[in-house]
Amino acid sequence: MLRRSAFVLAATGLTTALLLPTSAAGSAAAEPLLTTVTCTGQSQISYSPPLTNTAGPTDITAHGDFGALASAGLCLGVGASVTSAHYDESFSNPSQSCSSGIATQSGTRVFTWDNGQTSTFPYTTTLTSIGGQSASVRTGTISAGRFAGLPAEQTTIVPSLDPLACAGAGIAHTTSQTTLTIGP
Repeated sequence: MLRRSAFVLAATGLTTALLLPTSAAGSAAAEPLLTTVTCTGQSQISYSPPLTNTAGPTDITAHGDFGALASAGLCLGVGASVTSAHYDESFSNPSQSCSSGIATQSGTRVFTWDNGQTSTFPYTTTLTSIGGQSASVRTGTISAGRFAGLPAEQTTIVPSLDPLACAGAGIAHTTSQTTLTIGP
């Protein structure tokens, strides 16, 4: 019986060691290695000056809400309990227009979770634009905070822009659907 108990304890310890990453000091981190979080939500993007058919320097401000903060949003976690997150980011694009789609750039977003913790997300953007419909995919690895070390991807679908507005006063604001996935 003692040998069986020792085996069960050893196996339990091995399982815990496989699921919980350790720091250099050997203490267990808060999130298991098998964590996966997927959140859906909305991204509101403002353009100054408004986007037109003529490319020019543009200041862009993005605010995103995921999960319970977004209309019809949802966060699902395996190995982590989260219900919502948000982010704010501002940057400039030297040549933005209605036809150039979403700015392709590298940057950093900081997601603030429902419990106040943050995740720093340095990313690179890949852009696809077909017939005025744009999709941007931001990929990277969470570099600090909650979920540090896990891969992350945010996909944002931008609705088709109104060609009459692009030819006239321009587009000052868009609302997009977005999905964030963190984990393997």
